[in-house]
Amino acid sequence: MNLSIKNITNKHPEFCFFFMAVVVIIFQFFVLRHEVILEYDNNNKVVTYGLRSLADAIILLMPYWVLPAKYRHWIWLIIILFTVWTLSQLWYYRTYNDLMPFTSFTLFSNISFLLIKSIKASIHMIDWSIIISLFLLLFCDISFFCRNNKRIIKYKERFIPIFLSILFAAFVHFANASFFYIKGKGANSIFERYTNSLGYAYYFNMNGFVALGIHSIIETVWENQELTKKEMNQIKDYFKCHGNNYIDNTYSASKGKNLILIIIESLNSWVIDFKINNIEVTPFLNYICSQDSTIVALKVQPQVKDGRSSDAHFMYNTGILPLKKGSIATKYGDTTYPSLAKALRGYKAVEFICDDAKFWNQKVTASSYGFEYIYDRNSMHYVDNGVVKDGDMFQFASIFLEKEKQPFYAQLVTISMHQPYNELTLPATKISQCNKYSAEVRNYLEAVHYCDNALSKFIQNLKSSGLYAHSVIAIISDHNEMNKNIPEGRKRATPNDKEIAMIVLNTPCTLKYQGKLGQIDIYPTLLDIMGANDYSWKGLGRSIFRRKEEDKIESEKMWNISSLLTTKRYFNNYIFQ
Repeated sequence: MNLSIKNITNKHPEFCFFFMAVVVIIFQFFVLRHEVILEYDNNNKVVTYGLRSLADAIILLMPYWVLPAKYRHWIWLIIILFTVWTLSQLWYYRTYNDLMPFTSFTLFSNISFLLIKSIKASIHMIDWSIIISLFLLLFCDISFFCRNNKRIIKYKERFIPIFLSILFAAFVHFANASFFYIKGKGANSIFERYTNSLGYAYYFNMNGFVALGIHSIIETVWENQELTKKEMNQIKDYFKCHGNNYIDNTYSASKGKNLILIIIESLNSWVIDFKINNIEVTPFLNYICSQDSTIVALKVQPQVKDGRSSDAHFMYNTGILPLKKGSIATKYGDTTYPSLAKALRGYKAVEFICDDAKFWNQKVTASSYGFEYIYDRNSMHYVDNGVVKDGDMFQFASIFLEKEKQPFYAQLVTISMHQPYNELTLPATKISQCNKYSAEVRNYLEAVHYCDNALSKFIQNLKSSGLYAHSVIAIISDHNEMNKNIPEGRKRATPNDKEIAMIVLNTPCTLKYQGKLGQIDIYPTLLDIMGANDYSWKGLGRSIFRRKEEDKIESEKMWNISSLLTTKRYFNNYIFQ
């Protein structure tokens, strides 16, 4: 038996290596299935997924038959890159509940201390099996195949596996798509199945790796084309039917008030008024929500996508939805946009952030949104493990704004509540010492408590300096993170579990809004409050004061229009008044 194996490896080492490489790739696909797909779609069938994985593995390794014998070892580059992709997707999914777009692999400038911490927190034991399988393949290659894998393969021999690979892959994909179409599942047509714009996890589950890669390339090429006449008409028709054309300032605060927009990292609404062992997690937020001259909306639906926090900044400053796939900040950060800062004529606009301005292209986007200056961790000198804590950022901003000429628009972005929550990095209180919830939940609540306290001190500083009376202060979460289902022990989150908060202080009215809003509605709401409705661009959403019951939080049309406005750089040739 040993002799026969040896004979096979000696006579056909290239086929033996190819076979083992295919097995390793399929194994990685099945780890993804176990960790991602089954959580996403528990009806996923082993046979269909296995056949699709086999087809993808064969196509992925097809260059092996094209390369000359002396360059055949370059196939390892593909194998290693695919392994990196698999591990990245596992870690990304465990954080964001979707697969990472291919374009995100180019964003090396976003690698930070917090990102490394998040990756470490996302590593599970099963991930090591992927590394082990890779080393087993390497061992076999060195021990059995490499020294014999110099045989020159005739063109006829190369053609056969290439032809069979393409034929098999085409058959698997067509048969799979046809089956779902006939059964009335998935897309309405086979073509639509491969062109839909749903999430990456959905697309990968339906169509596999190779189709996902092709789809991403086509999508990127399409996005870089200019607006067609038909698309221009689509935009005009949408604005005609759904545009915001009002110019009154019925709901505005006193003219000339400063605007201080505080974007809180990962603040879910359920933590407000939440107690743990009779201890208020957010005593300050609880207090201001009960006050007069406060607008409170605790049912804001997150609409961020792959760009996460940067998507929220984009919506709040421009009133446009982000890309469904990819980060708008990195792909189109240098584009011309209408913005809140530009609408507040005569205001100086400054931004304060806790990390480095180069992360998520923040320096570039800040300029596109109309900010004159951005102060990051390099400006503040309070750096702790790569970032500035919320309290230190608030302290820096309060000293700076006290000396700033008024009126101004200041955007402050916190970070201390950023995941991961697997370890406590802030001072412990009785909240994290309670055993009622998991350590992850307690650490999140501790971070919320810290931020609430830091926010309280900042508001007090504003009052002491006299700035509070002359400022509108908007406190808004960037996105959901610790959804309500997690402390309640439910596996899947509902839309209600993901709700985030908007609280606006020092306004001329009290409004405890009980309906649902989208993040896209915050920009026109701030325009309303600041009396800036003479600005021609009022966003795609609806102001909280002007929403009607029949208004949808979002629609497919709104997403499509937003995509056209950004990817086709519509505003580059638009003059705002």
